[in-house]
Amino acid sequence: MVADCVPADPPDRQLRALLAAMRERSAVPMREAGATAARARAAALRAGAPAGPRMERIEQVEIPVRNGVVPARRYLARAGRPAGVVVYLHGGGWVLGGLEESDLFCRTLAVHTGCEIVSVGYRLAPEHRFPAAVNDADDVVSWIAAGLPADTRLVVMGDSAGGNLAAVVARRARDRGAPRIDQQVLVYPVTDHRMSTPSYAEHGHQMLISADDMDWFWAQYVPAEADRASADASPGLVEDLSGLPPAVVVVAEYDPLRDEALAYARRLADAGVETTLYRYDSMAHGFFALVGALDTAVDAVRSVSAAIVEACGRREAPALPD
Repeated sequence: MVADCVPADPPDRQLRALLAAMRERSAVPMREAGATAARARAAALRAGAPAGPRMERIEQVEIPVRNGVVPARRYLARAGRPAGVVVYLHGGGWVLGGLEESDLFCRTLAVHTGCEIVSVGYRLAPEHRFPAAVNDADDVVSWIAAGLPADTRLVVMGDSAGGNLAAVVARRARDRGAPRIDQQVLVYPVTDHRMSTPSYAEHGHQMLISADDMDWFWAQYVPAEADRASADASPGLVEDLSGLPPAVVVVAEYDPLRDEALAYARRLADAGVETTLYRYDSMAHGFFALVGALDTAVDAVRSVSAAIVEACGRREAPALPD
């Protein structure tokens, strides 16, 4: 079988060390740990991360959504009006993650893009099940868009489950005709609930995310299996992808989600959507946000940031602060 020929771990030295440390710390699968313990484990990992670059301004806000309000955090790395706003939707299987866990990454993204970054604390499963998270994300993007000057570009961005939400928000905006989204950035997005691609067989054992973890995440977020094939849950099953915003798609080789992300990128391009693909063959799922631990993550964020800068109308990335 193909899976027998695939190395157990990705070849990147820093990532291998990180995986080894995680295995020593905890080998309990998320299904057995449960949401509360898994969130505590993620928070503990965040506590050991560096503080990140200083910002010109950080603002805590509450954004109205159809079922109340959700917290958000706005980052601006330097003074002046930004050319673009990036709405960032964190990963974590719709169960884990939040504003604190995303803080270092959002600071780094703000520095490299010069954009205002809005990190969204959408509601999590299993306390708030489908479609709560995607409705929150959709409402936040619409609310932010309504307050933007006409010449300010809007980017929706997410990784993993957040990439799923970003893709759905972009498709909903297309179907409604508003708001105008200038770019979608999808980092190893969840696009297909079926989990039947070869990459699930090859890399379903990975520590940062396993096939069993993904099965558990789907059960927490969309417990009704009939709902998982809907356009708002599995964006990769939507028949018509034409007319969507230009896309940047990031794919990791050692990732159960690799093939569904690649398939979505191909389908976007085939539908006439301007699509840029960044593939990292030495990385595993979850690497992109680990800017405090992996040199390749920093390189990847720089590359994606350059694409965001271009989409926001600048010719070159902003100068980094001293």
